Amino acid sequence: MTDPVLVYVAVGCLAGIFLLGAIDKLRHFTSFEAAAAAYALMPSWLLRPFTVAFVLAEGLAAVLLLVPGNRALGAICALGVLLLASAGIAINLLRGRRNIDCGCGGLSGPPSELSGWLVLRNAGLMLLAVLVLIPVGGPQRSLGWVDAVTFFGATLALLGLYFALSQLIESHVRLQKI
Repeated sequence: MTDPVLVYVAVGCLAGIFLLGAIDKLRHFTSFEAAAAAYALMPSWLLRPFTVAFVLAEGLAAVLLLVPGNRALGAICALGVLLLASAGIAINLLRGRRNIDCGCGGLSGPPSELSGWLVLRNAGLMLLAVLVLIPVGGPQRSLGWVDAVTFFGATLALLGLYFALSQLIESHVRLQKI
């Protein structure tokens, strides 16, 4: 059982990250499609349907997370997107193929090459999605202004940490090349 404010923070972070990611992929669809092709995990005829479905699933996860009655479905959709992306990264890392644009999109910075850090970052996002699936515990309580301040502060802090971590991952990959 978990506190509702923690669930709201997880929802806010995931919805923000997924929405920004989907919008960026739509804005730069050709680049995203090229990044997905570089993973070399599917035949070329399946690439366009996959990339369209992936962006739609990412956007759908964000929207569903924001609708209280569909929140669990949104978290499951988010987990599916994260598992799929992480599996693609892990498979290519095992193949020794690191020089691929991750295709992450959003405000996570310039295109990042593949690294195990991206899988760990995604694992953190998966934990947030699992948190959304945990039932809210305890007696029903009314949320007050302190809860609102906590929600906004914690959500902004976690989003800031996510984007800072994305920049650190990119910097780490670049420094390894020097």
